Amino acid sequence: MSVVINTNVDSIKIQGILSGSTNKLAQAMERMSTGLKVNSAKDDAAGTVISARMQVQLNGNQVAQNNVQNGNALLSTAEGNLDVIQDNLSRIRDLTLQAKNGTYSEDEIQAMQDEVAERIAEIDRVSTSSKYSQLSLFEDAGLKADGITFQVGANADEDNTISVSNAVFESVKFEELTGVADFDLTTMSAAALKTAIENLDSGIDNVTSRKSLIGSAQNRLESALDTLTIQYENLSSAKSIITDADIASEASNYTQQQILQQISTSLLAQANQAPSIALSLL
Repeated sequence: MSVVINTNVDSIKIQGILSGSTNKLAQAMERMSTGLKVNSAKDDAAGTVISARMQVQLNGNQVAQNNVQNGNALLSTAEGNLDVIQDNLSRIRDLTLQAKNGTYSEDEIQAMQDEVAERIAEIDRVSTSSKYSQLSLFEDAGLKADGITFQVGANADEDNTISVSNAVFESVKFEELTGVADFDLTTMSAAALKTAIENLDSGIDNVTSRKSLIGSAQNRLESALDTLTIQYENLSSAKSIITDADIASEASNYTQQQILQQISTSLLAQANQAPSIALSLL
């Protein structure tokens, strides 16, 4: 083997090994400190693109879950107000049946009418004042015309939406429900009272039909939420495989590279002394 002093091949080789060990040691430290094995595009170019797309879907999924919960809350609010209206219609019907009986005086029927008038006013008030946030549930022109559509998916496809019929959001004022503008027990004949009861039944059927539509929509929303939850779990697991570091593996790799770095450092010192053998020839 030649004895040279200008080019120390052994030192160059060990420097390369030392540099590699140092880089891998730094990489293991970075992965353990961040918990990620993909900290930049150079770590995994394809994985960076795939994980970024997955993160977009995960973010969209979370927004969709919030949308579903808000949709459920809106429908529950509407249903609660319809319950109040149904209770009032049922009480008015009871009073109408009571007034149809010929055992009551004019004053007693007037007392019944006074309660009826208050309950009609309450029905109209609920119809006007029912809101979810700033959205009027039964008086908003858009809802009454088009219904409402909930975005329940992370993408823009039509199959990522659930729509609720405009029939749910039409006015629930007493006249709109029963077709009766002037409801006065004190002026009704027996035949008129019979018709009034039929009109009230029609109004109650209208309200219960809306509640049925709400229930069906809520069932779909709950199913959509279950699907979104499962999708989020599966997508998170897939993204974890690409981006998350195995800390146990990285700790082992860190120890290995630390040992190699120490050995390379020791050997480099020895290799750097090798050319000095030339002095013994002088």
